[in-house]
Amino acid sequence: IGTVLNELRSAGLTVLRNSSYRLESRGAPLWLVGIDDVWERHDDLAAGLAEVPTDEPVLLLVHEPDFADQAARVPHRIFLQLSGHSHGGQVRLPLLGSPILPWLGRRYPAGLQEVPESALQVYTSRGIGVIEPPVRVNCRPEVAVLTLARGT
Repeated sequence: IGTVLNELRSAGLTVLRNSSYRLESRGAPLWLVGIDDVWERHDDLAAGLAEVPTDEPVLLLVHEPDFADQAARVPHRIFLQLSGHSHGGQVRLPLLGSPILPWLGRRYPAGLQEVPESALQVYTSRGIGVIEPPVRVNCRPEVAVLTLARGT
Protein backbone atom coordinates (compact mmCIF):
# COMPACT_ATOMS: atom_id res chain seq x y z
CA ILE A 1 0.00 0.00 0.00
CA GLY A 2 3.00 2.28 0.47
CA THR A 3 3.61 2.39 -3.28
CA VAL A 4 0.02 3.45 -3.95
CA LEU A 5 0.18 6.16 -1.28
CA ASN A 6 3.44 7.50 -2.68
CA GLU A 7 2.00 7.62 -6.18
CA LEU A 8 -1.15 9.41 -5.02
CA ARG A 9 0.86 11.94 -3.07
CA SER A 10 3.33 12.47 -5.93
CA ALA A 11 0.33 13.23 -8.16
CA GLY A 12 -0.60 16.03 -5.74
CA LEU A 13 -3.55 14.24 -4.13
CA THR A 14 -4.33 14.57 -0.45
CA VAL A 15 -4.63 11.19 1.25
CA LEU A 16 -6.88 11.23 4.31
CA ARG A 17 -5.76 8.60 6.80
CA ASN A 18 -7.21 9.51 10.21
CA SER A 19 -7.10 13.12 9.10
CA SER A 20 -9.33 15.90 7.81
CA TYR A 21 -9.56 18.46 5.05
CA ARG A 22 -11.70 21.62 5.18
CA LEU A 23 -13.70 22.64 2.12
CA GLU A 24 -15.79 25.76 1.74
CA SER A 25 -18.81 26.40 -0.45
CA ARG A 26 -20.47 29.81 -0.54
CA GLY A 27 -18.83 30.67 2.75
CA ALA A 28 -20.04 27.52 4.50
CA PRO A 29 -17.55 24.93 5.75
CA LEU A 30 -17.64 21.22 5.00
CA TRP A 31 -15.04 18.89 6.47
CA LEU A 32 -13.93 15.70 4.76
CA VAL A 33 -12.62 13.22 7.33
CA GLY A 34 -10.95 10.03 6.16
CA ILE A 35 -10.48 7.10 8.51
CA ASP A 36 -7.79 4.47 7.94
CA ASP A 37 -8.49 0.74 7.65
CA VAL A 38 -10.86 -0.42 10.40
CA TRP A 39 -10.43 -4.11 9.51
CA GLU A 40 -6.69 -3.88 10.24
CA ARG A 41 -7.37 -1.70 13.32
CA HIS A 42 -5.57 1.33 11.91
CA ASP A 43 -8.62 3.55 12.48
CA ASP A 44 -8.41 6.57 14.78
CA LEU A 45 -11.58 8.64 14.67
CA ALA A 46 -10.36 11.01 17.39
CA ALA A 47 -7.28 11.87 15.32
CA GLY A 48 -9.39 12.34 12.20
CA LEU A 49 -11.68 14.78 14.01
CA ALA A 50 -8.96 16.52 16.05
CA GLU A 51 -8.97 19.74 14.02
CA VAL A 52 -12.69 19.77 13.21
CA PRO A 53 -14.93 22.12 15.23
CA THR A 54 -17.82 20.12 16.71
CA ASP A 55 -20.43 22.47 15.22
CA GLU A 56 -19.27 22.26 11.58
CA PRO A 57 -20.62 19.57 9.19
CA VAL A 58 -18.55 16.47 8.49
CA LEU A 59 -18.62 14.04 5.57
CA LEU A 60 -16.94 10.86 6.81
CA LEU A 61 -15.05 8.53 4.46
CA VAL A 62 -14.62 5.02 5.88
CA HIS A 63 -14.22 1.85 3.83
CA GLU A 64 -16.11 -0.35 6.32
CA PRO A 65 -19.78 0.74 6.65
CA ASP A 66 -20.49 -0.71 10.11
CA PHE A 67 -18.07 1.87 11.53
CA ALA A 68 -21.08 4.22 11.36
CA ASP A 69 -22.28 2.93 14.73
CA GLN A 70 -19.08 4.21 16.30
CA ALA A 71 -19.14 7.48 14.33
CA ALA A 72 -22.70 8.19 15.48
CA ARG A 73 -21.53 8.38 19.11
CA VAL A 74 -19.14 11.34 18.75
CA PRO A 75 -20.25 14.91 19.49
CA HIS A 76 -19.34 16.13 15.99
CA ARG A 77 -21.91 16.93 13.27
CA ILE A 78 -21.19 13.90 11.08
CA PHE A 79 -24.18 13.87 8.74
CA LEU A 80 -23.07 11.30 6.16
CA GLN A 81 -20.62 8.42 5.98
CA LEU A 82 -19.55 7.07 2.58
CA SER A 83 -18.39 3.45 2.52
CA GLY A 84 -17.87 0.37 0.37
CA HIS A 85 -16.42 -2.95 1.55
CA SER A 86 -19.49 -5.20 1.26
CA HIS A 87 -19.98 -4.96 -2.53
CA GLY A 88 -23.69 -4.93 -1.64
CA GLY A 89 -23.39 -8.60 -0.74
CA GLN A 90 -22.73 -9.54 -4.41
CA VAL A 91 -25.44 -12.20 -4.21
CA ARG A 92 -28.94 -11.08 -3.21
CA LEU A 93 -31.62 -13.75 -3.00
CA PRO A 94 -35.36 -12.98 -3.09
CA LEU A 95 -36.84 -12.85 0.44
CA LEU A 96 -33.44 -13.65 1.99
CA GLY A 97 -31.22 -10.77 0.94
CA SER A 98 -27.48 -11.37 1.01
CA PRO A 99 -26.60 -14.67 2.68
CA ILE A 100 -22.90 -13.80 3.01
CA LEU A 101 -21.66 -10.41 4.15
CA PRO A 102 -18.18 -9.53 5.39
CA TRP A 103 -17.31 -8.54 8.93
CA LEU A 104 -17.90 -4.77 9.33
CA GLY A 105 -20.28 -4.81 6.36
CA ARG A 106 -23.35 -6.52 7.80
CA ARG A 107 -25.48 -3.73 9.31
CA TYR A 108 -25.30 -1.33 6.36
CA PRO A 109 -24.47 -3.52 3.32
CA ALA A 110 -25.81 -1.34 0.49
CA GLY A 111 -27.47 1.96 -0.32
CA LEU A 112 -28.49 4.83 1.94
CA GLN A 113 -29.50 3.95 5.48
CA GLU A 114 -30.08 5.82 8.73
CA VAL A 115 -28.01 4.93 11.76
CA PRO A 116 -30.50 4.28 14.58
CA GLU A 117 -30.90 6.97 17.23
CA SER A 118 -28.68 9.47 15.42
CA ALA A 119 -28.70 12.07 12.67
CA LEU A 120 -26.05 10.10 10.76
CA GLN A 121 -26.78 8.42 7.46
CA VAL A 122 -24.44 5.95 5.77
CA TYR A 123 -24.25 5.30 2.05
CA THR A 124 -22.61 2.01 1.11
CA SER A 125 -21.73 1.65 -2.54
CA ARG A 126 -21.96 -1.75 -4.23
CA GLY A 127 -18.90 -0.68 -6.20
CA ILE A 128 -17.70 -2.22 -9.45
CA GLY A 129 -15.47 -5.02 -8.18
CA VAL A 130 -16.05 -8.38 -6.58
CA ILE A 131 -14.46 -10.59 -3.97
CA GLU A 132 -14.35 -14.40 -3.98
CA PRO A 133 -16.38 -15.95 -5.41
CA PRO A 134 -16.25 -13.48 -8.34
CA VAL A 135 -19.99 -13.49 -9.10
CA ARG A 136 -22.90 -11.06 -8.74
CA VAL A 137 -26.57 -12.11 -8.58
CA ASN A 138 -29.33 -9.48 -8.25
CA CYS A 139 -26.66 -6.99 -7.14
CA ARG A 140 -25.51 -4.93 -10.08
CA PRO A 141 -22.24 -3.02 -9.84
CA GLU A 142 -22.58 0.72 -9.39
CA VAL A 143 -20.75 3.99 -9.62
CA ALA A 144 -22.86 6.33 -7.51
CA VAL A 145 -23.19 10.07 -8.02
CA LEU A 146 -24.41 11.79 -4.88
CA THR A 147 -25.54 15.40 -4.71
CA LEU A 148 -25.28 17.15 -1.36
CA ALA A 149 -27.68 19.99 -0.67
CA ARG A 150 -27.69 22.27 2.33
CA GLY A 151 -30.60 21.54 4.65
CA THR A 152 -33.07 24.24 5.54
